[in-house]
Amino acid sequence: PVICAACQASFAPWPAPHCPGCGRTSAQGQLCAECRAWQDQFGRLVPVTPCYQYNQAMKDFMHRYKFQGDYQLRRIFQAELTTRAGQLGSRVVTVPVSAETMATRGFNQVNGLLALNRVAALKVKGQRKGRQAEKDRAARLATPQPFALTKAAQSLAGQSVVLVDDVYTTGRTFYHAASLLWQVGCTEIRGLVLAS
Repeated sequence: PVICAACQASFAPWPAPHCPGCGRTSAQGQLCAECRAWQDQFGRLVPVTPCYQYNQAMKDFMHRYKFQGDYQLRRIFQAELTTRAGQLGSRVVTVPVSAETMATRGFNQVNGLLALNRVAALKVKGQRKGRQAEKDRAARLATPQPFALTKAAQSLAGQSVVLVDDVYTTGRTFYHAASLLWQVGCTEIRGLVLAS
């Protein structure tokens, strides 16, 4: 084991029943209001599977891993996320980070959580995407499209894709990314996140 049993137990899995859209707890497993709004806007859903709740232990993990750059912490969840990604889709696409983030952080935190081949289908337009952690809910939902397709995205036409990110908050990032992947002809997009 990478960490002790007590630390592992501090990361809380999502309890059932789940919203079939975002994977969060939902009465009787019904589609939540937020996911109904995404479905109305795009005409389809990206069903997202969260592995864990975004509790205090996960917040502490994210702070150390993502913002303090403790890259070794990726090993705590890497095997689990890699297995789940392989079960959800034939091709894996991760949410990209900006050139500025790569220069300062030195790694894409989502790529670090996966030990498998990925298709670099998306890139951040310009130098800075803007840190989601610095925005409130309304500002996140109002974020304009930060991504663009790469040439590699063309290989996803007719493919089942699993889109992976670290944290799901409003769904805005997922639907920005999915809208572009639908344009290249992905037949199915499923989401996977470490925490929600």
